[in-house]
Amino acid sequence: MVDVSVIIPTYGKPLYLESAINSVLSQSFKNLELIIVDDNEPGTEAREKTESILKKYSDNKKVCYIQHPRNLNGAAARNTGISKAKGRYISFLDSDDEYTNERIQKCFDLMEQASEKYAGVYTGCEFRRSGKPYRFYRNVYTGNYLLETLACTFMFCTGSNIFIKKAVIDELKGFDTDFLRHQDYEFLVRVFEKYSLLAIPEVLVIKNNENFNLPNVDKMLDIKKQYLNKYSSIIENLPEKDRNYIYHSQFVQLAEASVRAKQIQKAKEFYKKANSYSAMSRKEKIRQIVFFVLNIIR
Repeated sequence: MVDVSVIIPTYGKPLYLESAINSVLSQSFKNLELIIVDDNEPGTEAREKTESILKKYSDNKKVCYIQHPRNLNGAAARNTGISKAKGRYISFLDSDDEYTNERIQKCFDLMEQASEKYAGVYTGCEFRRSGKPYRFYRNVYTGNYLLETLACTFMFCTGSNIFIKKAVIDELKGFDTDFLRHQDYEFLVRVFEKYSLLAIPEVLVIKNNENFNLPNVDKMLDIKKQYLNKYSSIIENLPEKDRNYIYHSQFVQLAEASVRAKQIQKAKEFYKKANSYSAMSRKEKIRQIVFFVLNIIR
């Protein structure tokens, strides 16, 4: 019996896919399977390059390669992987990220001793750009982060940082395929409604943060509306302070996206809207200035 199923959904140019695969196959933990779900359109350059890479692993019995008949989206790709998984635990890995060698062993060992209140584990992470580390994040803590997840401020770093019981995923019926973005947050809201997560404050995931395929501001606004609308009943039953925190945080994120897109008027409107729910903190004001300097003035 397989203990852990690692699922890699892949879409677009597979720049880091081989590194992602090798980081799984080189794990100290050996009782695992690796499921790669190719969500590229057939006949595209990305599909052909992905096929070429996977040919190198065709004789590896731990590797299962699945091709979607057409592009369905990341949530659907994860669900496809889940449906084929044999492991008691599922570990998700984006195709541009990597695990350190002890990642799965440490998550597995912790979960084997955990009480039923814990659905899974998340860990510290390392952020890289162009192959160079620029940030290490170890401030992870065991607990329930429903409020922070609704606000999209829960710092779990990346979808590659979710190691979770398959029984919980089956109970929650997987990922919501209506979501083209925020799939991880959407899924974690449902996790935190019933369970908590354990934390390992070690860097065990590497996020290659190249900021590919970012949505424009209008699409991001639609994503936020979809997300908040789905969970409006939960949000409206929270204390006013918590509701204000959620809406304030979401509008700050929209403002920052607008600054990155150099849409200054929209940014000002979103910052104003955020401020209407609660005043900008000193830290947020400093961050706002830095954002303008890095994206507009520089």
